[in-house]
Amino acid sequence: MIEITIKEAPLKIKDGAIILTYLEDSISLICDARNSASVDHLRKLKKRKADKGFTILMDSDARVNKYVHDVPPLAWDIFDTADSPIILVLPGGRDIAKNALAADGTIAVRMVTSMEERKLVQAANGPVAATALLKADGSLARTIEEGDTAILDEIEYVLTLPPGIKSYSMKKIPIIYLDLASNVKIIRE
Repeated sequence: MIEITIKEAPLKIKDGAIILTYLEDSISLICDARNSASVDHLRKLKKRKADKGFTILMDSDARVNKYVHDVPPLAWDIFDTADSPIILVLPGGRDIAKNALAADGTIAVRMVTSMEERKLVQAANGPVAATALLKADGSLARTIEEGDTAILDEIEYVLTLPPGIKSYSMKKIPIIYLDLASNVKIIRE
């Protein structure tokens, strides 16, 4: 793998690269959420079923408004009051690669909270699809656990972020589904 910096990442992401990086909650693979070929490659690497979407990293309310058709009002309250990362599954993702969304068109949005992740999404100038390579408990993801280490051979770049972001504790991020009527379903606490 070739080590790149956050300054080099946007061009690599725009060119369709899959990048290994540290996120606040996990060691993850990321790509441009608008590039269907990149998302397809990410899906194949992770052996992810076609009906499951990816987490989409966003850095601002403006970006959420741009990539979610109708944002339930309760979503803004949750984003504004959350003191740690949270994923909201919202109806109607738009201007995102269809294969980055769940089969029902919902979009799993995680508003980035760390300054490093914010810089990454801003530098990419768009939503970033992400999937954990390591589980929240620190164990290897299914594909590697089963001996499929070829996934690492297919990743060309690793993004080096400032040291602070690497000192995370692999924690599960809560996932909440919200519909337009503000009905709430807790998917993961």
